Amino acid sequence: MKLCLTTFKVSAEPDVTALDLLVATGMERSDPTGMIACPEPCNVRYAAAYSFYSRDLTRYAASWEEQGDSFSFVLEHEFENQILAALGYSLRWR
Repeated sequence: MKLCLTTFKVSAEPDVTALDLLVATGMERSDPTGMIACPEPCNVRYAAAYSFYSRDLTRYAASWEEQGDSFSFVLEHEFENQILAALGYSLRWR
């Protein structure tokens, strides 16, 4: 199997507001919420980060940049997912 190294596109998106999150999900959080909307084909409506594996694209909630080690954890998880997807693994369990 040949693994091609590509450039991952990673960027912040503005957090969804606490009011929008409350109205859409009933979840109460203060601003910044640490959550962003996940577009189709995500299996959740909101998350701290998401990736599209076919496009080598990762987006994360902008407020996570201020969270130090937690921010690193969020990105590490998404990068692990990108690598596993590139190797052909199923990510249903992640």
